Amino acid sequence: MNPRRRITCWGIVLTLSLIITGAIDAAAQSSPPASKTYLVVGTSLVQKGGLNAAKELAIANGKRVAVEQMTAELLPLELLVQHFSDINTVIYNQADKFIQFYKMLNEVNEGNHYRILVQAKVSGRMIQDKLRAAGILLADARPAVNLSLTVMGTDNLSSFVLFRSSLNKMEGVEAVQIREILPNQTTLSVGYRGSAGAFAEALLREQHDGFTTRVYQESDKSFRIDLAPAEPVQQQD
Repeated sequence: MNPRRRITCWGIVLTLSLIITGAIDAAAQSSPPASKTYLVVGTSLVQKGGLNAAKELAIANGKRVAVEQMTAELLPLELLVQHFSDINTVIYNQADKFIQFYKMLNEVNEGNHYRILVQAKVSGRMIQDKLRAAGILLADARPAVNLSLTVMGTDNLSSFVLFRSSLNKMEGVEAVQIREILPNQTTLSVGYRGSAGAFAEALLREQHDGFTTRVYQESDKSFRIDLAPAEPVQQQD
């Protein structure tokens, strides 16, 4: 039986100082979650339909407010302003489609004003898909950042070539340029559409055949990558 190689991929190592300064929180803010729960107030007027009709209108209003909040998190302000009319048509006027769950928590009726406290879970992924289908949200809407990668172990040229090739194919990577070459060490400049935290997560998901990686985030926008050839797995009969 021919020996097989084991692909070993080490996880991202974030330093304690970066965790304390909130690097993970910043990454989360730049990459909104697939879904999120909001606490909102829906309002309506009590008219001829009575309280039941007012209640339904207030719930629908609360759902729309929650969807509006999620949409504002997903879109840069300039796109929200530029495409407001289209967003109103494809998102706000169909708010109920993006609600995964809702719960009425409390209600108040003052004169002819009806207010209801609603907990609503909104699907950010569905909103993103709708915005992309409408041509409002594009893949390059994420802000671009310049990252510095210090790659150790580049004297093993085959491992470095494979790593740079996989880096160029990563989603969000726009350009990979060599900044400095030293003995067994190469510094790369990487243009990436997204946050440094999202880049770290993408590196963590990458699988490599023929070499292993250890990745360390040393500052907000700089990483160190240790390369090594993959070792064959010893099998027993």
